[in-house]
Amino acid sequence: MCLMDRKLANKLNQIDSVAGDEKEISLALRAEYEGLADDIVYDNLGSIFAVKKSKQKNAQRVMVVGHMDEPGFIVKKINENGTLCALGLGNIQKTGLLGMPVRLKKRDGKKISGTLVAYDEAGNVLTKTKEVLVDLGFENSQEIHAAGIHLGDRISFGQSFSVEEGQTRLFSKNWNGRYAPLLGIELLRELKEVELTFDLYVGCTVQEQVGFRGVQTATNLVSPDLGIVLDTDQAFDYQLDVQERIGELGKGLLINFYDTTVLPNRLLLDTLKTICKEHTVSHQYYYSFEGSDAAWINKLRTGTPTLFVNVPVRNMDTLSSVLDVRDYESAKAALLLLLKNLKPENIQAFKEENR
Repeated sequence: MCLMDRKLANKLNQIDSVAGDEKEISLALRAEYEGLADDIVYDNLGSIFAVKKSKQKNAQRVMVVGHMDEPGFIVKKINENGTLCALGLGNIQKTGLLGMPVRLKKRDGKKISGTLVAYDEAGNVLTKTKEVLVDLGFENSQEIHAAGIHLGDRISFGQSFSVEEGQTRLFSKNWNGRYAPLLGIELLRELKEVELTFDLYVGCTVQEQVGFRGVQTATNLVSPDLGIVLDTDQAFDYQLDVQERIGELGKGLLINFYDTTVLPNRLLLDTLKTICKEHTVSHQYYYSFEGSDAAWINKLRTGTPTLFVNVPVRNMDTLSSVLDVRDYESAKAALLLLLKNLKPENIQAFKEENR
């Protein structure tokens, strides 16, 4: 059984990681990777990878990766009345922001709790330029400066992980940026005693929310022969006006055959589908009109065959996204089967699929 480690999920979901300030989650990942990998490497932006070496010489490289950052804000201005103006970083959904709890992280690592307040009498919170007004409980700007708050400090949303006993639906402010860290650690645990015919790089990138930055430097670092992206996609299974139900919670991992920035390798897709069917792993077909990290793995250097192993979430990039643990466990099961049975000739066939 490929069950989720809910204790680990809770631990990772308590960590804030606004784009450009991912060090806290990176340190947590390093602590988990140690003892599971032969080496730990970084790019110069902060993306981190655990490396499991093959005994074969000149082994091919397989990169399993997703991002670890989250939407948030960066302090732009300190106001005389004790509030802060902050710019949005990443995909900020404007609905339901009024009164939302937030946390500012100071340069010394200490955090100050506060809330988002309206910038006008109509109760609007997010301006057209993606600015918000933040109240941390200070009366004036002098108190803010005395507290050691600076322009450029990051502000994250205050929600955290939530699950009721026996439930399969788990709530988090950041499943989009915690799915890959969690699954990556669990993959390394399962593969610790397994001999692979390729070097396996499992890790997480930074600054996805602000333009897919970390994946570009990370891909140049790893130089993969095969890329596998771990990400979440918006569920369209509950909206009253939805015309086509795709990404249904509880129906399994997503066989994602299209997004606007990458066309996944067809042989890789067929391989994943065959694994799911032969081993009765729940799966469903999906397409997306969004972009993704996968595009850069796919097209940098001379090109890399790339596969999504994604799961659906409701309320993606909001303060309370919803993931079904059964979808996660389906993705984990299928990915383990893929990696355990992957051979050099398979990787070469993926490279030659469109020749």
